[in-house]
Amino acid sequence: MQPAIEATAPQPELEYVSTMFVSPVMQIEKGWIDYNGHLNMAYYNVLFDRAGDDAFEKIGLGAEYARTRALTSYSAEVHVCYVRELHFGHSVTATFQLLDHDEKRMRFYQELRHVDGWLA
Repeated sequence: MQPAIEATAPQPELEYVSTMFVSPVMQIEKGWIDYNGHLNMAYYNVLFDRAGDDAFEKIGLGAEYARTRALTSYSAEVHVCYVRELHFGHSVTATFQLLDHDEKRMRFYQELRHVDGWLA
């Protein structure tokens, strides 16, 4: 049986993300580098996931929402285009923009950018 939903649980503010959210600066970690000296493709998704977590907190769908509502989100489909290589020590930010949503789904767009501005 699921826990009862608290009446005072915060309501998500999905319209907040219709403008582009930009994550805090994140560092490419040494353990994420493949044998070619580049960021391993799996870690692009780690960076996107961390930025998504930050955005979800901002709109009220973070850890507190999951705890009080006994609800959470998950990814059903992800598409990544690798534009430019990242290396150990690079600093990046990730964007998060809500494109569409209904009562069950969210569709959003993310970009990973080096702090110098170029798209990764």
